[in-house]
Amino acid sequence: MAWAERKGKKRKNRLYLTRRTFLPLDVWLPVFEAPMLAGTKIWNSCVWESREARTRGEKYPTEAGLKKKFRSYASWKQLHSQSAQAVVEEYFEAVRSCARHRKNGHEEMRPPGFKPKDTLRTITWKKQGFEYRDGRLLLKLSRKLGAVEVPLPEGSDTLTLPDGTVLKGVPVEVKVKAVHRGKRLAGLELHVTWDFGTVPVIPADKVSAYDINAGIIARTTSEGGQQLVVCRELLSLVQYRNKTIAEFQQKMSRCKEGSRRWKALLNAKREALKKLDRRIKQMTHALTKFMAELDRAEDVAFSVLGDLTGIRRKARTGDKNKKASQKINQLPYDQIRRQHEYKSLMRQVCPDETRELHSSTTCYECGTKNRSFRVRRGLWACRKCKTVMHADLNGSGNNLKNYLFGHCIGLKGPVRLKGPEVYRWDKRLNKFVKVSPRAA
Repeated sequence: MAWAERKGKKRKNRLYLTRRTFLPLDVWLPVFEAPMLAGTKIWNSCVWESREARTRGEKYPTEAGLKKKFRSYASWKQLHSQSAQAVVEEYFEAVRSCARHRKNGHEEMRPPGFKPKDTLRTITWKKQGFEYRDGRLLLKLSRKLGAVEVPLPEGSDTLTLPDGTVLKGVPVEVKVKAVHRGKRLAGLELHVTWDFGTVPVIPADKVSAYDINAGIIARTTSEGGQQLVVCRELLSLVQYRNKTIAEFQQKMSRCKEGSRRWKALLNAKREALKKLDRRIKQMTHALTKFMAELDRAEDVAFSVLGDLTGIRRKARTGDKNKKASQKINQLPYDQIRRQHEYKSLMRQVCPDETRELHSSTTCYECGTKNRSFRVRRGLWACRKCKTVMHADLNGSGNNLKNYLFGHCIGLKGPVRLKGPEVYRWDKRLNKFVKVSPRAA
């Protein structure tokens, strides 16, 4: 899904999935080693050209200019033209990312640098660079080198929906990636992105609306159901990750860049962050899967998230206090949104978004707008209709009204709300479980 969004090819209710296949080293390393090393040479050539231009005081090279210049290189001729161009595109994406970070005040960011010559770089085959025939991929290299035929596991191109519908997928992008365990090369992985087309959604009119906050996700349905998903463990992991980065950066700032001590700290930092990133990714997947399964169990047709565009910018302008701003800037909103989107489609639930205008300052029951009714972060007490409820559940209810009617001010709640259900993360079972509703 992220691939289609980045390429500007994403369409409503269209499902893209990336599936991985492990490739044994003894069979496939001799086949892919030369193309992957050629990709590293192209990357290093991009870095060298950029640094030379800066040293001479010349204009920074352009993406099209480098693609044209590298066509005569031996490393370029070892890859399919689209795969070689993808390496240059990835380099310039890294340059633009560095520029964005520095513009936002992160002066410690450095532009992309050289990679060791023996680095096995991930190679990308775009749609023009491969063919798919009867469960086998034909990955094209240069014209003189021919192509590589890779078999796929049975059923890789099919997806069975909950109602029994079988979707046939079309591959749109292929990647071969080296997997390392510490400093040892553990294997190769084949990542194939499949386009399964438009997914038929549940023929119903039920709607669920979510209010994503720092540590708590509130859900309200058009049938009156209320759920609170407490995910403070996810927030604490992100905070601990940031604390770990700060501690390593403080130690590294006392060392000379490039020294043995500096390199040892850099390696230790990378290993610590890899472990934390895996835990954050696992919990985010568990959270979004739980949200999608809730919708599927209740035959919800439309699952709506609040549009949080610009929330971090608003937090930086002083709209929130320092502590709240820190939490807002740390929760992975976009990651949750992307995962919720494709997991909902896999369960035939249509994902959608709605604006959160006035959702946190308006009473769900009577529609009165008053910021002071939000007594504190988790408590909403309307002095007009005497409604007392969790503030996040009030926000998700107003998101439901925003989606159904276009606004929430002055409108009474469309349905009578049931008692809230609360779910928390259970470390022993490694999933979200239902607990006592006293927290709501």
